[in-house]
Amino acid sequence: MFWFCTGLVLYSWLMTWFYPKIGGGQYADLIESMPPEVLQIFGGTEVAFDSLGGYFQTEYLGLMWMIIVSAAVVLFAARSFAGEIGAGTMEFLLAQPISRARVAVTRIVAFLGYVLLLAVASFVPIQALGPMYGIDLGAGTFWTLFAFGALFMLAVGGPAMLLSSVYRDAGKPGAITAGALLLLWIADLVSNFSEAAKFFDPVNLVTYWQPGKIINGDPVAPAGWWIYGAVGVVSLVAAIIVFSRRDVA
Repeated sequence: MFWFCTGLVLYSWLMTWFYPKIGGGQYADLIESMPPEVLQIFGGTEVAFDSLGGYFQTEYLGLMWMIIVSAAVVLFAARSFAGEIGAGTMEFLLAQPISRARVAVTRIVAFLGYVLLLAVASFVPIQALGPMYGIDLGAGTFWTLFAFGALFMLAVGGPAMLLSSVYRDAGKPGAITAGALLLLWIADLVSNFSEAAKFFDPVNLVTYWQPGKIINGDPVAPAGWWIYGAVGVVSLVAAIIVFSRRDVA
């Protein structure tokens, strides 16, 4: 937890500090000299490269950010139930006069707290330090980015929490969730070249994450809020129900 949050703070500060040195037209010329396939991989074709949003989406909040926070929430979620069951500590905990539902709820609350901590580490340094480097997101843009980023992590970690409540070791929930995310990313990448692949865009978690557009002032598609919120809430509620009824012995 500490290293993920520290890494995000340092990464966001570094990209904020670096923007005045290379941002704008100079950065656009550099990026546009790359092959289109490379730009697609890093999610840098949805916004103008000479814009603030284009810079942050390509260098920080696009693919790299998704990998970092997905790894953080999936590891945390996988260990929340399955990790303790596999280690044998969950059986000792449930031997105490405490209900399974209460144990499950405390794990969910801890997960939500971790998501908020990651969101703070991801976005607050840009908002707080940005004015020193000529960057001003504005309160509305910042809170939209913060809320939507937190929902993205919730939508990624929620299914991992559900799988963690089903399995007896942390490896399977983490592997299954990581595999599913990889498939979603591939589907999003292929949709840039194939009309047929765009069929999955309405339910693809990766497709909706466009931080560059948010930073540039574009509104988030309502479907994005609903998809992230629904996946996160439903999976977390299901995790509580499943864990409350399963055998951990």
